[in-house]
Amino acid sequence: MSSADRSQYAEAVTRLSEGELRDVLSASEPPVCLLGGWAVHIHVTEGFRAAYDRSYIGSRDIDLGVHIDPKWSPEELAGSSVATTLNKIVTVLEYRRGRFGFYQEFHRETGARLDDENSRREPPHNVFRLDIDIMPDTTELDSFEDAFGFRPPAEPLLRPVFTDDAGGPLDAYVDWNAPAQVRIAPVDLLGAMKIRSAPQRDKGHKLLKDLTDLHALLWYVTDYDDIRSAVQNRVSEEDRSQFVSLMTEDLFERSANLIDVDPTIVRQSIEGVFT
Repeated sequence: MSSADRSQYAEAVTRLSEGELRDVLSASEPPVCLLGGWAVHIHVTEGFRAAYDRSYIGSRDIDLGVHIDPKWSPEELAGSSVATTLNKIVTVLEYRRGRFGFYQEFHRETGARLDDENSRREPPHNVFRLDIDIMPDTTELDSFEDAFGFRPPAEPLLRPVFTDDAGGPLDAYVDWNAPAQVRIAPVDLLGAMKIRSAPQRDKGHKLLKDLTDLHALLWYVTDYDDIRSAVQNRVSEEDRSQFVSLMTEDLFERSANLIDVDPTIVRQSIEGVFT
């Protein structure tokens, strides 16, 4: 693994991101759900610490799941809790609009916020961009795009969190005061999301993090066979085939090195889902 891989998740970066996460959740209007790398970190750290006497790697970006009724009109969406959340991210937290959500740039060492002009003045290695990705629970997003001017990536696997109470309240999983009614996606759903998202990545650090997170969800939370079976039930044969086609020994090794564990364990845990 190159030092560039690991530098993407340096402590200064993940610590800053975690602080922003708490602010984002505090500004969000339920129903919302925490997804992605921070949800993985919260689920797996206890088991990972028991195995290695250290916390599991943090995340760079923030993934926020929202509920969208496909029947809502643009006008109804504009008056919804989703609109309140998106508006606060801009007006209260002062994030800028990105392609699929929002972003803010920070000085990697000092944590200072950088506007576009100051960001351009800094050497690239001093600038850390934090993205907030908004993930609706439906693929029917024409009204969303009409209401808000962008079309985020959809994650229909998220729907049971909002309709069937899958997962649980985030406050039950963290030692800080998470806002009431904010939920965290369940382990099997997160694992399935990692399988589905990996083929959309390039060969960079986000793909490595997907593999690392999938391994951690399978290995450090509960009985391996139980979670493996639950993840299998969440993904299609096409999802599995596309994921398997990506796998190489180099990716397994680089992913394992990202969290400093044995590459053989990472490979075996992930390959076990597909055998």
